[in-house]
Amino acid sequence: MNKQEFLNSLEEILELDENTLKGDEVLMEIEQWDSLAFLSVIAMADENFDIIIEGSQLEEIKSVADLVALVEEHLAA
Repeated sequence: MNKQEFLNSLEEILELDENTLKGDEVLMEIEQWDSLAFLSVIAMADENFDIIIEGSQLEEIKSVADLVALVEEHLAA
């Protein structure tokens, strides 16, 4: 899965139109970003990438780019 596919999955979780996210958005400024979206991202990362994201890691993430970087870091390891 590449960056755009990840962004598309995130858009689906957030119920946004496809190709809405560019990567530089601040998560807290996205209207649909809430605790359910938070949990859905954790589940999506586990299901699609076999990545376990700790809550403490997600607390450090402020933007979509931070989230993408975390997933890419796990995939590169």
